[in-house]
Amino acid sequence: MNLQPLKIPAGWFVAWNLLTDRDPAIDTIHEFTGSSLLLINSPTRLKAIDVSWRPEGDLDGAYQVQVICLLPKFNSKTNTLEYEGIWETPELIFCTKSRPELVEKVNHLLFSLEPFTDPRILLKPGIVDEPNEAIRQELLIAGLTGDVAAKIIASQHKVLQDLMLNHQDISKELVEKLVQSGAGKGVKNKAGQLLNSKRFKNHKRVQLPGVDKAKLITAITTKMETVLKELQNKKPEKDFTLKMNEANGYWSFHWKSTKYWKTGHYLIEWFSLSLYPVKERFSLMGSHTIKDIFEQLEDRHFLYKDKSLEALFKMIAGIEKQTQKAVLKSVEQEFDPDF
Repeated sequence: MNLQPLKIPAGWFVAWNLLTDRDPAIDTIHEFTGSSLLLINSPTRLKAIDVSWRPEGDLDGAYQVQVICLLPKFNSKTNTLEYEGIWETPELIFCTKSRPELVEKVNHLLFSLEPFTDPRILLKPGIVDEPNEAIRQELLIAGLTGDVAAKIIASQHKVLQDLMLNHQDISKELVEKLVQSGAGKGVKNKAGQLLNSKRFKNHKRVQLPGVDKAKLITAITTKMETVLKELQNKKPEKDFTLKMNEANGYWSFHWKSTKYWKTGHYLIEWFSLSLYPVKERFSLMGSHTIKDIFEQLEDRHFLYKDKSLEALFKMIAGIEKQTQKAVLKSVEQEFDPDF
Protein backbone atom coordinates (compact mmCIF):
# COMPACT_ATOMS: atom_id res chain seq x y z
CA MET A 1 0.00 0.00 0.00
CA ASN A 2 1.40 3.40 -1.03
CA LEU A 3 0.18 6.81 0.09
CA GLN A 4 -1.28 9.05 -2.61
CA PRO A 5 1.38 11.58 -3.78
CA LEU A 6 0.34 15.23 -3.40
CA LYS A 7 1.98 18.58 -4.20
CA ILE A 8 2.15 20.20 -0.76
CA PRO A 9 3.73 23.69 -0.72
CA ALA A 10 5.50 25.32 2.23
CA GLY A 11 3.20 26.49 5.00
CA TRP A 12 1.00 23.39 4.97
CA PHE A 13 1.38 20.60 7.54
CA VAL A 14 -0.02 17.09 7.32
CA ALA A 15 -1.86 16.21 10.54
CA TRP A 16 -2.54 12.69 9.29
CA ASN A 17 -2.62 10.85 5.97
CA LEU A 18 -4.41 7.57 5.32
CA LEU A 19 -5.17 8.38 1.69
CA THR A 20 -3.69 5.64 -0.50
CA ASP A 21 -3.16 5.36 -4.24
CA ARG A 22 -5.74 2.56 -4.45
CA ASP A 23 -9.37 2.96 -5.50
CA PRO A 24 -12.31 1.60 -3.49
CA ALA A 25 -13.07 -2.05 -4.26
CA ILE A 26 -14.45 -5.03 -2.40
CA ASP A 27 -10.98 -5.97 -1.13
CA THR A 28 -9.90 -2.36 -0.30
CA ILE A 29 -13.09 -0.75 1.05
CA HIS A 30 -11.85 -1.37 4.62
CA GLU A 31 -9.29 1.39 3.94
CA PHE A 32 -12.14 3.88 3.43
CA THR A 33 -13.49 3.97 6.98
CA GLY A 34 -12.94 6.41 9.80
CA SER A 35 -13.88 10.06 10.09
CA SER A 36 -11.03 11.36 7.91
CA LEU A 37 -8.52 10.01 5.38
CA LEU A 38 -6.40 13.17 5.10
CA LEU A 39 -6.09 16.39 7.10
CA ILE A 40 -3.72 19.18 6.08
CA ASN A 41 -3.46 22.45 8.07
CA SER A 42 -2.01 25.88 7.36
CA PRO A 43 -1.50 28.12 10.44
CA THR A 44 -0.57 31.04 8.17
CA ARG A 45 -3.71 30.76 6.03
CA LEU A 46 -5.86 29.63 9.01
CA LYS A 47 -7.32 26.94 6.75
CA ALA A 48 -7.54 23.14 6.83
CA ILE A 49 -8.29 20.70 4.02
CA ASP A 50 -10.06 17.53 5.11
CA VAL A 51 -10.64 14.50 2.87
CA SER A 52 -13.00 11.67 3.83
CA TRP A 53 -15.04 8.91 2.18
CA ARG A 54 -18.80 9.24 2.69
CA PRO A 55 -20.63 7.10 3.64
CA GLU A 56 -17.78 5.30 5.43
CA GLY A 57 -17.02 1.83 4.08
CA ASP A 58 -19.68 2.06 1.36
CA LEU A 59 -18.70 1.21 -2.23
CA ASP A 60 -21.42 3.55 -3.48
CA GLY A 61 -19.88 6.45 -1.57
CA ALA A 62 -17.62 9.27 -2.77
CA TYR A 63 -14.63 11.33 -1.70
CA GLN A 64 -15.62 14.47 0.21
CA VAL A 65 -13.28 17.46 0.45
CA GLN A 66 -13.99 20.18 3.02
CA VAL A 67 -12.15 23.46 3.50
CA ILE A 68 -12.36 24.44 7.16
CA CYS A 69 -11.45 27.83 8.63
CA LEU A 70 -9.33 27.76 11.79
CA LEU A 71 -9.50 29.90 14.94
CA PRO A 72 -6.28 30.26 16.98
CA LYS A 73 -6.56 29.45 20.69
CA PHE A 74 -3.75 30.11 23.15
CA ASN A 75 -2.94 27.19 25.47
CA SER A 76 -1.60 28.73 28.68
CA LYS A 77 -0.36 25.35 29.95
CA THR A 78 1.91 24.70 26.98
CA ASN A 79 2.41 28.39 26.06
CA THR A 80 1.55 27.58 22.44
CA LEU A 81 -1.12 28.40 19.89
CA GLU A 82 -3.60 25.68 19.00
CA TYR A 83 -6.21 25.79 16.25
CA GLU A 84 -9.91 24.95 16.39
CA GLY A 85 -11.79 24.28 13.18
CA ILE A 86 -15.15 25.89 12.42
CA TRP A 87 -16.51 22.54 11.24
CA GLU A 88 -20.17 23.55 11.38
CA THR A 89 -19.74 26.02 8.48
CA PRO A 90 -17.21 24.71 5.91
CA GLU A 91 -15.95 27.26 3.41
CA LEU A 92 -16.16 24.68 0.62
CA ILE A 93 -17.50 21.13 0.10
CA PHE A 94 -16.50 19.13 -2.99
CA CYS A 95 -17.47 15.53 -3.78
CA THR A 96 -16.19 13.14 -6.42
CA LYS A 97 -15.88 9.38 -7.01
CA SER A 98 -12.70 9.87 -9.04
CA ARG A 99 -9.36 9.72 -7.20
CA PRO A 100 -7.48 11.61 -9.99
CA GLU A 101 -10.13 14.36 -9.83
CA LEU A 102 -9.77 14.42 -6.03
CA VAL A 103 -5.98 14.79 -6.29
CA GLU A 104 -6.32 17.59 -8.85
CA LYS A 105 -8.77 19.44 -6.56
CA VAL A 106 -6.64 19.09 -3.42
CA ASN A 107 -3.47 20.19 -5.23
CA HIS A 108 -5.29 23.22 -6.62
CA LEU A 109 -6.65 24.20 -3.19
CA LEU A 110 -3.22 23.90 -1.57
CA PHE A 111 -1.92 26.67 -3.85
CA SER A 112 -5.02 28.83 -4.33
CA LEU A 113 -6.84 29.16 -0.99
CA GLU A 114 -6.98 32.72 0.34
CA PRO A 115 -6.08 33.26 4.02
CA PHE A 116 -8.90 33.42 6.57
CA THR A 117 -9.06 36.50 8.81
CA ASP A 118 -10.08 35.86 12.41
CA PRO A 119 -13.05 38.22 12.92
CA ARG A 120 -12.93 38.11 16.73
CA ILE A 121 -11.62 40.96 18.88
CA LEU A 122 -8.39 39.74 20.45
CA LEU A 123 -6.07 40.89 23.22
CA LYS A 124 -3.27 39.04 21.42
CA PRO A 125 -3.17 36.04 19.05
CA GLY A 126 -5.37 33.28 20.40
CA ILE A 127 -6.66 35.25 23.41
CA VAL A 128 -10.13 36.75 23.00
CA ASP A 129 -10.99 40.17 24.44
CA GLU A 130 -14.14 38.81 26.07
CA PRO A 131 -15.97 42.08 27.00
CA ASN A 132 -15.43 43.74 23.62
CA GLU A 133 -16.02 40.51 21.66
CA ALA A 134 -19.36 40.18 23.51
CA ILE A 135 -20.30 43.65 22.21
CA ARG A 136 -19.30 42.64 18.66
CA GLN A 137 -21.47 39.53 18.91
CA GLU A 138 -24.37 41.65 20.20
CA LEU A 139 -23.94 43.97 17.21
CA LEU A 140 -24.06 40.98 14.85
CA ILE A 141 -27.15 39.45 16.49
CA ALA A 142 -29.22 42.45 17.60
CA GLY A 143 -28.01 45.06 15.12
CA LEU A 144 -27.11 48.66 15.91
CA THR A 145 -29.64 49.23 18.67
CA GLY A 146 -29.40 52.12 21.09
CA ASP A 147 -27.96 49.83 23.78
CA VAL A 148 -25.30 48.46 21.45
CA ALA A 149 -24.34 51.94 20.18
CA ALA A 150 -23.92 53.20 23.76
CA LYS A 151 -21.66 50.27 24.62
CA ILE A 152 -19.53 50.77 21.50
CA ILE A 153 -19.07 54.48 22.19
CA ALA A 154 -18.23 53.87 25.86
CA SER A 155 -15.78 51.08 24.94
CA GLN A 156 -13.41 53.50 23.14
CA HIS A 157 -12.38 50.49 21.05
CA LYS A 158 -11.21 51.27 17.50
CA VAL A 159 -12.38 48.00 15.93
CA LEU A 160 -15.87 48.24 17.43
CA GLN A 161 -16.25 51.87 16.40
CA ASP A 162 -15.05 51.06 12.89
CA LEU A 163 -17.68 48.30 12.69
CA MET A 164 -20.31 50.79 13.82
CA LEU A 165 -19.26 53.27 11.14
CA ASN A 166 -19.65 50.51 8.54
CA HIS A 167 -23.11 49.53 9.81
CA GLN A 168 -26.02 50.31 7.50
CA ASP A 169 -28.17 51.64 10.37
CA ILE A 170 -25.73 54.21 11.74
CA SER A 171 -27.32 57.62 12.31
CA LYS A 172 -25.91 61.08 11.70
CA GLU A 173 -25.93 61.71 15.47
CA LEU A 174 -23.67 58.72 16.06
CA VAL A 175 -21.32 59.74 13.23
CA GLU A 176 -21.05 63.25 14.71
CA LYS A 177 -20.28 61.76 18.10
CA LEU A 178 -17.40 59.75 16.67
CA VAL A 179 -16.07 62.79 14.81
CA GLN A 180 -15.75 64.55 18.17
CA SER A 181 -14.63 61.73 20.44
CA GLY A 182 -13.88 58.60 18.45
CA ALA A 183 -11.23 56.11 19.59
CA GLY A 184 -8.27 57.58 17.76
CA LYS A 185 -7.47 59.67 14.73
CA GLY A 186 -8.39 56.92 12.26
CA VAL A 187 -11.93 56.58 13.59
CA LYS A 188 -12.43 60.36 13.72
CA ASN A 189 -11.18 60.80 10.13
CA LYS A 190 -13.40 58.00 8.84
CA ALA A 191 -16.39 59.47 10.68
CA GLY A 192 -15.61 62.89 9.17
CA GLN A 193 -15.49 61.44 5.67
CA LEU A 194 -18.80 59.66 6.23
CA LEU A 195 -20.36 62.86 7.59
CA ASN A 196 -19.38 64.69 4.38
CA SER A 197 -20.58 61.90 2.10
CA LYS A 198 -23.78 62.11 0.04
CA ARG A 199 -25.48 59.90 2.59
CA PHE A 200 -25.39 62.56 5.33
CA LYS A 201 -24.32 65.84 3.70
CA ASN A 202 -27.86 66.87 2.77
CA HIS A 203 -29.44 65.25 5.81
CA LYS A 204 -31.56 67.77 7.71
CA ARG A 205 -31.87 67.18 11.41
CA VAL A 206 -35.25 67.81 12.94
CA GLN A 207 -34.83 70.59 15.49
CA LEU A 208 -36.48 69.70 18.75
CA PRO A 209 -38.16 72.76 20.27
CA GLY A 210 -37.87 73.94 23.86
CA VAL A 211 -34.98 71.89 25.25
CA ASP A 212 -31.71 71.26 23.45
CA LYS A 213 -29.21 68.54 24.20
CA ALA A 214 -26.73 70.85 25.91
CA LYS A 215 -29.40 71.97 28.38
CA LEU A 216 -30.31 68.37 29.20
CA ILE A 217 -26.63 67.43 29.63
CA THR A 218 -26.15 70.29 32.07
CA ALA A 219 -29.23 69.29 34.03
CA ILE A 220 -28.09 65.67 34.29
CA THR A 221 -24.62 66.72 35.42
CA THR A 222 -26.12 68.89 38.17
CA LYS A 223 -28.30 66.00 39.36
CA MET A 224 -25.40 63.53 39.28
CA GLU A 225 -23.29 65.87 41.40
CA THR A 226 -26.15 65.93 43.92
CA VAL A 227 -26.30 62.12 43.86
CA LEU A 228 -22.54 62.00 44.52
CA LYS A 229 -22.90 64.14 47.65
CA GLU A 230 -25.73 61.94 48.94
CA LEU A 231 -23.71 58.78 48.34
CA GLN A 232 -20.67 60.24 50.09
CA ASN A 233 -22.84 61.09 53.09
CA LYS A 234 -24.52 57.69 53.24
CA LYS A 235 -21.43 55.55 52.69
CA PRO A 236 -18.25 57.60 53.21
CA GLU A 237 -16.14 54.43 53.53
CA LYS A 238 -16.72 53.68 49.82
CA ASP A 239 -14.83 56.79 48.60
CA PHE A 240 -17.32 57.55 45.84
CA THR A 241 -16.11 59.57 42.84
CA LEU A 242 -17.93 60.83 39.76
CA LYS A 243 -16.36 60.82 36.29
CA MET A 244 -18.03 62.60 33.39
CA ASN A 245 -17.70 62.84 29.63
CA GLU A 246 -20.42 65.32 28.72
CA ALA A 247 -19.47 65.31 25.03
CA ASN A 248 -20.35 61.60 24.93
CA GLY A 249 -23.33 61.89 27.31
CA TYR A 250 -21.64 59.64 29.88
CA TRP A 251 -21.46 59.78 33.68
CA SER A 252 -20.02 57.09 35.97
CA PHE A 253 -19.86 56.56 39.73
CA HIS A 254 -16.86 54.66 41.06
CA TRP A 255 -16.25 53.27 44.54
CA LYS A 256 -13.88 51.14 46.59
CA SER A 257 -15.03 47.54 46.18
CA THR A 258 -14.34 44.86 48.80
CA LYS A 259 -15.94 42.06 46.80
CA TYR A 260 -14.35 39.01 45.21
CA TRP A 261 -15.55 37.03 42.21
CA LYS A 262 -13.31 34.42 40.59
CA THR A 263 -9.64 35.35 40.88
CA GLY A 264 -9.33 36.29 44.56
CA HIS A 265 -8.65 39.93 43.65
CA TYR A 266 -10.94 42.80 44.56
CA LEU A 267 -13.40 43.63 41.80
CA ILE A 268 -13.43 46.94 39.95
CA GLU A 269 -17.00 48.31 39.97
CA TRP A 270 -18.80 51.34 38.60
CA PHE A 271 -22.30 52.51 37.77
CA SER A 272 -22.74 54.41 34.52
CA LEU A 273 -25.42 56.61 33.03
CA SER A 274 -25.37 56.80 29.21
CA LEU A 275 -27.34 59.17 27.00
CA TYR A 276 -27.40 58.13 23.35
CA PRO A 277 -29.35 59.02 20.20
CA VAL A 278 -31.96 56.79 18.55
CA LYS A 279 -32.67 58.48 15.23
CA GLU A 280 -34.17 61.84 16.29
CA ARG A 281 -34.91 60.78 19.88
CA PHE A 282 -32.77 59.74 22.84
CA SER A 283 -32.45 56.94 25.37
CA LEU A 284 -30.91 57.00 28.84
CA MET A 285 -29.51 53.80 30.36
CA GLY A 286 -28.20 53.08 33.87
CA SER A 287 -25.92 50.05 34.24
CA HIS A 288 -23.74 48.42 36.89
CA THR A 289 -20.45 47.02 35.59
CA ILE A 290 -18.05 44.71 37.41
CA LYS A 291 -14.61 43.79 36.17
CA ASP A 292 -12.43 40.94 37.35
CA ILE A 293 -8.92 40.43 35.96
CA PHE A 294 -10.08 38.47 32.91
CA GLU A 295 -13.86 38.95 32.79
CA GLN A 296 -16.45 41.71 32.81
CA LEU A 297 -20.20 41.68 33.41
CA GLU A 298 -22.84 44.36 32.99
CA ASP A 299 -26.21 44.51 34.73
CA ARG A 300 -28.73 47.05 33.40
CA HIS A 301 -30.84 48.67 36.12
CA PHE A 302 -33.06 50.98 34.07
CA LEU A 303 -33.65 52.25 30.55
CA TYR A 304 -35.64 55.30 29.50
CA LYS A 305 -36.11 54.43 25.84
CA ASP A 306 -36.74 56.58 22.74
CA LYS A 307 -37.66 59.78 24.58
CA SER A 308 -37.69 63.35 23.38
CA LEU A 309 -35.27 65.78 25.03
CA GLU A 310 -38.25 67.52 26.62
CA ALA A 311 -39.55 64.26 28.08
CA LEU A 312 -36.18 63.40 29.60
CA PHE A 313 -35.84 66.92 30.98
CA LYS A 314 -39.22 66.58 32.73
CA MET A 315 -38.10 63.24 34.19
CA ILE A 316 -34.87 64.63 35.63
CA ALA A 317 -35.93 64.41 39.30
CA GLY A 318 -36.98 60.78 38.84
CA ILE A 319 -33.70 60.03 37.08
CA GLU A 320 -31.80 61.42 40.07
CA LYS A 321 -33.70 59.21 42.55
CA GLN A 322 -33.48 56.15 40.30
CA THR A 323 -29.72 56.58 39.87
CA GLN A 324 -29.04 56.95 43.61
CA LYS A 325 -31.17 53.90 44.39
CA ALA A 326 -29.45 51.84 41.67
CA VAL A 327 -25.93 52.79 42.82
CA LEU A 328 -26.68 51.83 46.44
CA LYS A 329 -28.16 48.52 45.27
CA SER A 330 -25.05 47.88 43.15
CA VAL A 331 -22.76 48.60 46.10
CA GLU A 332 -24.57 45.98 48.21
CA GLN A 333 -24.86 43.34 45.48
CA GLU A 334 -22.81 40.19 46.06
CA PHE A 335 -21.49 37.79 43.42
CA ASP A 336 -21.35 34.02 43.46
CA PRO A 337 -17.66 33.15 42.89
CA ASP A 338 -18.75 29.96 41.12
CA PHE A 339 -20.92 31.84 38.57
